[in-house]
Amino acid sequence: MFGKLRPVGADWLTLRRDGIGVLDVKATAETNDGALLYIVYSGIIDLGPTGYQNFLAGKLPTSGTAIRINPKVSTSHPNYLWLNRLHCVGVGEAFLERSEVAYDVYAVL
Repeated sequence: MFGKLRPVGADWLTLRRDGIGVLDVKATAETNDGALLYIVYSGIIDLGPTGYQNFLAGKLPTSGTAIRINPKVSTSHPNYLWLNRLHCVGVGEAFLERSEVAYDVYAVL
């Protein structure tokens, strides 16, 4: 399944003093065949014990910082109703210097 992210949604990062970033993401994706998928997830990014102080000082973490997420997909498109039944986990990396993240997402069966 391929597609693109739509320009609606938001993501928040709450950075705790212990260097753990708590993610809260809401996004809409459109598949190549026109289905709309609402994707929400929470997760964590570990910026290390000095991550909070470094962030305040304007120092970005190293490229490829690990992220762990638990995405949930909702849709009413008949071709993708099976996605509504999945429980997923995702592992990825953040590349904050270029404002990008990359994930591999797996369904838990």
